[in-house]
Amino acid sequence: MGSLQQSLVGAWKRAELAYAALALFALTQGPVYRLWSESGEYQQFIALPAIGQAYFATFVLVQMPGCLLWFRSVTERKVREPRMWMLMGLLAWLGASVVWSTFARHSVSEFIALATTTGFGLYLATRFAMRDLWRIVAAAMALGLAMSLLAIQRDWQLAVDAQDDYWIGIYYNRNSLAPVAAMALLAFIGMVFTTMRRRTNDVAVLAAGVALAGVAVLVLWRAQSRTSPLALGVASGALVLWLLIRLITQHISVASRWHNVAAPIAMTISAVVVFMALRTVAGLASVSGETATFNSRGGLWAQNWAGFLVKPWQGWGWMAARRTLDFDRVGVWWAAIDTEWSHNGYHDLLLGGGVLAGVLFFGVVVFGVRSLDQLADVRVATPRFLVIGFVLAAATQESFFIGSHFLWAMLVAVLFAGSATRADESVESVAN
Repeated sequence: MGSLQQSLVGAWKRAELAYAALALFALTQGPVYRLWSESGEYQQFIALPAIGQAYFATFVLVQMPGCLLWFRSVTERKVREPRMWMLMGLLAWLGASVVWSTFARHSVSEFIALATTTGFGLYLATRFAMRDLWRIVAAAMALGLAMSLLAIQRDWQLAVDAQDDYWIGIYYNRNSLAPVAAMALLAFIGMVFTTMRRRTNDVAVLAAGVALAGVAVLVLWRAQSRTSPLALGVASGALVLWLLIRLITQHISVASRWHNVAAPIAMTISAVVVFMALRTVAGLASVSGETATFNSRGGLWAQNWAGFLVKPWQGWGWMAARRTLDFDRVGVWWAAIDTEWSHNGYHDLLLGGGVLAGVLFFGVVVFGVRSLDQLADVRVATPRFLVIGFVLAAATQESFFIGSHFLWAMLVAVLFAGSATRADESVESVAN
């Protein structure tokens, strides 16, 4: 009976790992868009239901099992953590913004998507040890890269840009393909660091990780996207700064009191440096948008900021501003490109929920990052820090703080991977 029970538990664990990888793969969005691409071609003939409804329903259904499993496993102690209070406050406020939203029927679906993906991120954080989490991420990204290479090799529609010959794969946009490759690299680092902690190194896993990293580098190069490589650079710089601050606080008694907040300090300094760099680049009229360090979005960001100043306290409603007709004439609208996206996750928060949304998100990040300083083994914390830094940096250029997107799920997962996960790893370490 005991052997049968162990077999069932093992089978369930493998099935859950497979589910988590496939769901995260779906959240890279390209697979779901490809799934419904043929149906979308009939939109002009059969208007309802809209193709957006199919996307929304697919993403919700894919994530729902994970959300339910997280809800079953949540404990009062986890809910009482400061980072969880901040996250719940952020979701509550953005949910309430539907009431005063300037485009409520869009805000409500966007909020449901955000809440669902937040729940899926918490599921990843609490149900899996870090060793398993990095394997899940690696498997999900590997699927995305493999399908993209297949699409490129077979010359699927829009898999390669016809004019500039850069790779797009199954993602319809190189700025959607590149984050998948970048996250594959970070997952490889996570796999290496967690495998190093085990007494018996898994050579096969490391070999697969090396192959994945090689493909990821190739895809990053051929995608020709500037945002993801430079966001990786920002994350790496922030990591070096964090390790330096930890070293100083460990060896200099005067600075020892700052040891438990070294990660928030490093992130804050990095954020200030990135902000000043963006301001400098945006202010150089001689710098082309194609050659600037980050893709220039000066006119668009100016319009976003002007829109925030119109409704600074309550916001326009979650993801409603740039879909509102009145917003089209805010600020220097003639200098902004015609798009429904703000191309900046921080602007999305400020436009959607005003100052309070920004403050609550800042609290989530600070308390989540601070938990990394409580880890005794820096090897466990390093890949998590890199993922946080990458997502926060990349969000300065794209709307990545949204529901149904794998980067939001990953940010939540690494910010909330807590004591339960570390306890699991301790047991596993002893067992090995």
